Amino acid sequence: MKKIDKLVFGSFIGPFLLTLIVVDFILLLVTLLKYFDKIMGKGLEFSVFAELITYFSISASPDAFPLAVLLSAIMTFGNLGEHSELTAVKSAGISLVRSLTPIFVFVLFLTGFTYYFNTELVPKTNLKTYSLLWDMRSKKPALDIREGVFYTGIPGYSIKVNKKIDDERLLDIIIYDHTNRSKRGNKEVILADSGRMYTFMNQRYLALELYNGIKYDEGSNDKYDQKLDGGQFVRNRFSKSVIRFDLSSFDMGETDQNAFSRSRLVQTRGDLQMGVDSMSLDILRSKKTLFRQIGAKFTFHMLRDVEIPDQIEQELSFYDSLRTSRKKPKIEQRDLAGQVLKEESLVSRDTPVDDLPEVAFMKAPSPPLGALNETENKGRVMTDDELIKEVDAFYNTRAKNMNVYATALNSARASNATIKANISTLDTVQRDQNKFRVTRAQQISRSFACLVMFLIGAPIGAIIKKGGLGLPVIISVIFFLIYYTLNTLGDKWGKQGVVDPLFAMWMANLLLLPFGLFFLRQASKDARLFEADFYAVWLEKIKKYFTKKKQLKTA
Repeated sequence: MKKIDKLVFGSFIGPFLLTLIVVDFILLLVTLLKYFDKIMGKGLEFSVFAELITYFSISASPDAFPLAVLLSAIMTFGNLGEHSELTAVKSAGISLVRSLTPIFVFVLFLTGFTYYFNTELVPKTNLKTYSLLWDMRSKKPALDIREGVFYTGIPGYSIKVNKKIDDERLLDIIIYDHTNRSKRGNKEVILADSGRMYTFMNQRYLALELYNGIKYDEGSNDKYDQKLDGGQFVRNRFSKSVIRFDLSSFDMGETDQNAFSRSRLVQTRGDLQMGVDSMSLDILRSKKTLFRQIGAKFTFHMLRDVEIPDQIEQELSFYDSLRTSRKKPKIEQRDLAGQVLKEESLVSRDTPVDDLPEVAFMKAPSPPLGALNETENKGRVMTDDELIKEVDAFYNTRAKNMNVYATALNSARASNATIKANISTLDTVQRDQNKFRVTRAQQISRSFACLVMFLIGAPIGAIIKKGGLGLPVIISVIFFLIYYTLNTLGDKWGKQGVVDPLFAMWMANLLLLPFGLFFLRQASKDARLFEADFYAVWLEKIKKYFTKKKQLKTA
């Protein structure tokens, strides 16, 4: 590595690590605020929060890397330009593109690392994050009984303490027992003058000792005669009574991570491709089922078999090798004796819809064409009008006996509801497939965004020649907001099927890459795009042009 490479790379790596930490911390705070009310106030240990913060930091890194590259590149080349170091490098005959080479190579390696990071490490981290979040959200808050407020944290009980001497001794206690589900309302009430509360067996159980109290129990299983007399009412006085509560629900369990394994955010690139292929097969089979149901769902019409489009058959044969083998024409089949069966003796493996047992009973009976044949045998062929009249007479007579019209109407309504339900299911599977394709394309596009942000940031820093955290931060935030907006818009369009998911997730990179190449070309020519004098000169030239043109007209 030459001295110029050491100078440029040494100036870049420090700001890059610093900005990466800062950006990741900001994104971490945004994520924590999202789940703040669901994980706080539950008496969790610091190690649990530290584990969650680590997972959130890794999950936020895909968005942190591009912004860190953009900001650090602007700051690095802005500092070099501000201290005239770029001018000295150019005076030595070294071009700007050659100066960018060491950082460009580093960003290429960073792009490959982020690809592995996004496709392998982040999905596995998301799986652990979701399972830990579920455990934290399902854990109940720590036992905290306050004066004058009903506490309902213990399942089946509502406890009110009017005065607390300390965390253990209590005065004037009211307890509503709702553990008996057959008794609706507050039918079991316990009143006590004082009590003592403590835990035992490693805080797995809570004991509440009550002194000088009364237990009221209003019966709910009274007979009719007893209810007319006012029902049963039991009152028990006690000098001491102990109630034990199970506190296992207050502990944080360990959720099985397989419960979240079907989410697209926890699947690697290979798993996402398997999901896309599986849903493609489901979509093709659903479309084929829709075409096959058309002839089977309607009884009184001449349409029996609906031809399935060749495109569906071809795509389905790609996923279903068994069906492809069954579709091969003129396959020789042999009987037990080894003799080749004739073509007409072969039984088709693709049974027509009308021959299915569940459809056969729906066939409309054939009209009495025997009379027609007899007529034809006598030498006279029936005209079309005569044939239509005889068929209409047959079906009209049968409709009077079987109420065909009502049956057809009910069948049409049921068929319409079935087909609509199948179409809705098909749309749902299609949206899920789009989400999988969006996530799969997003894993690569986020990695390539590091390279795009470097091509934008480095030339802009060389043009503005300003380092520090002032103007570079403003410019980097503007371009990152543009990238984030385009990426969010593409994510929405891709999931809704407005555009192809692959193009939707690469849209931000494809639109920003020309800007990076443009800024690189302008920086190599020492253009002053971000200086006011540059635009002032252009305005002056425009004014002179219109002034000269006006003078020529007046002359």
